[in-house]
Amino acid sequence: MNVRMRRRIAALLLLLALLLPQAVQADSASITCYGEDLTSEQYTLVLDLLEADPATDTLIPVTHEDEVSLLGDIVPAEKIGSRSLSSARVTLAQEGAGIAVTVYNIDWVTPQMYASALSTAGVQDATIVVAAPVSVSGTAALAGILKAYESAAGTELSAAAKAAAGSEMVLTGDLADIIGSDQAAELIAMVKQAIADYNLTDFDTLRPYVVEGARQLGVDLTDEQIDQITNLGVRIAQLDLDPEQLAGQLQGLVNNFQRLQNLSEQASGLWSRLESAFQGFWSWLTGLFR
Repeated sequence: MNVRMRRRIAALLLLLALLLPQAVQADSASITCYGEDLTSEQYTLVLDLLEADPATDTLIPVTHEDEVSLLGDIVPAEKIGSRSLSSARVTLAQEGAGIAVTVYNIDWVTPQMYASALSTAGVQDATIVVAAPVSVSGTAALAGILKAYESAAGTELSAAAKAAAGSEMVLTGDLADIIGSDQAAELIAMVKQAIADYNLTDFDTLRPYVVEGARQLGVDLTDEQIDQITNLGVRIAQLDLDPEQLAGQLQGLVNNFQRLQNLSEQASGLWSRLESAFQGFWSWLTGLFR
């Protein structure tokens, strides 16, 4: 989606917000995890991006040590950085809503990558906003997201699932550099969907699904890349995740993508009609002075 289309969608959303009555949403506590190394100015900026309210949100600091503890064995040090700047706000959503992610100043991890990795970690039905004061890769933000979710949901996710989520995010990002972010995220989602649908648990059974998924997406992968994806799939399959639950979160993700695509198409058509109407009005107005 290009910049012009994003601006059109933003304008349409603003118009709809002004014209339509406000929807009433059940109260749900939001947890905001902020980077401990933010300056006071950066802290204010990030809270604004997250739309966090210090008066009502629970605010929890995330340290660089938290990030290294989760990702140090997975993510290169240069991607984690040396300061904790990424922040996240998590709000629990209604059952069946899936995982919805919005990002600001995150230039490597996409919303799709976050959502898919979070489903692997065991996150369910949550609205998540990730932000940084400056452009960052976004890898370290996973620690804050998981910390915020555990606090919001009152649960502790398994260490193995969180580690697998980190590995998935990094592998998907590496693949995205080669085949594109959309294709990479979709391929991983297809593999996870196959695991959930067919209860695949071993390397030899899962590998053909990876190969077929890549073929369907029209991407060329090396044997090493196929093996990396398959090994990740085996790790995910061995986690104590409910297959139906995992499939449900993935379906919610697919539905969110479909809604966004439909909104883009609708926005394009509505904007064209608005432009035509405005041009007609402008022609009429200028005709009065001829």
